[in-house]
Amino acid sequence: MDSMGGRGDVYVYGPPGSGKTTVLDLVHGAAPTSVRWHCAEFFRAVHAELPRHGRDLDTTVRALTGPASAVFFDEFHVHDVADAIYLHRALTWWSSHRVRVVATSKYVPDELLPNPLLHAAAEPVIDLIRSRFAVIDLDEGIDHRIAATSSEHGFTAGRWLPPMSHEEAASSLMLGNRSLPVLPQPRETQAIVTTFAALCECPWSTSDYLTLLADGSHLVIHDVPHPARIGREPGQRLANLVDVAYDLDVPLTIHSPGAPDRLAASAFPPLDVDRTVSRLRSLSVSQR
Repeated sequence: MDSMGGRGDVYVYGPPGSGKTTVLDLVHGAAPTSVRWHCAEFFRAVHAELPRHGRDLDTTVRALTGPASAVFFDEFHVHDVADAIYLHRALTWWSSHRVRVVATSKYVPDELLPNPLLHAAAEPVIDLIRSRFAVIDLDEGIDHRIAATSSEHGFTAGRWLPPMSHEEAASSLMLGNRSLPVLPQPRETQAIVTTFAALCECPWSTSDYLTLLADGSHLVIHDVPHPARIGREPGQRLANLVDVAYDLDVPLTIHSPGAPDRLAASAFPPLDVDRTVSRLRSLSVSQR
């Protein structure tokens, strides 16, 4: 990191499948006194820790960072004003305490929080990146996830399959104080099996999905509609769920009548739909 024009902080951007996360994880693995977050994990952690520190954001960032001398941040993004405030304060704290930051993003810095009505809230974050980070474009025009072969473990061990008949929900899992209906597990398979309606048409949050998949269980989702016909809120929840499963490297199997690429053709595509499609295309796709 010292070789990046004399700047210790690095911001790597590029389209889905350009290898950003792979590079981040390789460098993180060689940095023993460091902490790594996916952006969603960071926001979840901030919300959980703020009440424990009198809602003081600087103290919260200090507690989350601990003794780390470097922070690795995957899928850096700003989707609302609260994100912008949290990230600006965190980046400022890390800079003042000589904690190096390495971030990956699909966004060119100037395009963070692209909504013109909200973009001004992201400008302090953008200014910090411009002034303190070496900014690197990793776009080679290749989606490496498509070329990669599926593995027997982790996210790419999952599959995208046609619909199939299944039994009705027989029990439930508790997530916090709410229950998620689940279907019987296939024989000799350790998996959480549920339906799209139960998991994406109800108001579950990214934090709920992180809790659901924390133990690394294979997740199987039945009755997923044709991707081009998924509504706005369920589609965003599906995208959030894919992000969580991918970052935790949890196998994900989806039963749907359409190809994953068709999610981009939805009338209400989720935020960063190209990233979601790229990740889904890394599954073993089998359709009639």
